[in-house]
Amino acid sequence: MYFIGELSGSNPDLKISLYKWNSKFFVKFETPDLEQVYKISEMDATESMVREMINEEFTQKVIQRFQEMYTDLGEIL
Repeated sequence: MYFIGELSGSNPDLKISLYKWNSKFFVKFETPDLEQVYKISEMDATESMVREMINEEFTQKVIQRFQEMYTDLGEIL
């Protein structure tokens, strides 16, 4: 897997990175403790399309999922 670059919307609390491997783009969202990875086939989108897909609306949904993940983790610790 190789690193393409960091996507707009990244900040100290949420890093958004784009990778490519095995004919797929990997969009990785990372907080200090958790991560979410979305795999998108090169057959379905180009790099520029993937960059456009990761907009503010999508990022807000990812943040909401992170909040749910932190809640779930807190329940088992």
